Amino acid sequence: MSRKHDHPCAIAEALNILGDRWTLLIIREAFYGATRFGEFLTNTGISRNLLTERLSQLVEADILERTPFADRGTSHAYALTVKGRALDTVVMALTEWGNSYLYGDGKEPVLARDKASGEIIRRIEPVTSDGQIIARQNIVIEAGPGGDGRTLSRISKAKSYPFAE
Repeated sequence: MSRKHDHPCAIAEALNILGDRWTLLIIREAFYGATRFGEFLTNTGISRNLLTERLSQLVEADILERTPFADRGTSHAYALTVKGRALDTVVMALTEWGNSYLYGDGKEPVLARDKASGEIIRRIEPVTSDGQIIARQNIVIEAGPGGDGRTLSRISKAKSYPFAE
């Protein structure tokens, strides 16, 4: 991958791991049930050498776990770790954004549906720790304990970030 972001920002740091054109597609396929190298290769269209590199990076980042496959000594299976499964909202949000703004109603290639009600999930909403939906205009962004002076300055000057409508 290209050069890394080097300032304290959760988005920049996440992009250091997830920010190339193939990584989220590999993660998407893992959510869809792919576990083998060939499945990732076929389902994403990535080249063999790039797939090998990206799988290694995802294992190193503890997003995927690599285990020997039972039937062969040289073959491996990949599975999402706890850290990898926590990307479910990222994958769902990107799917919904793509459906809404790139495809439109009736043209969505993939839909997320609530198992219990059968309703199509149209938007991922921010919630409090007890599950209450928070209106976006009520979200305030502030510098956290890991932020530096540059972060504090940037956040304090922000007129709206990014949730105010």
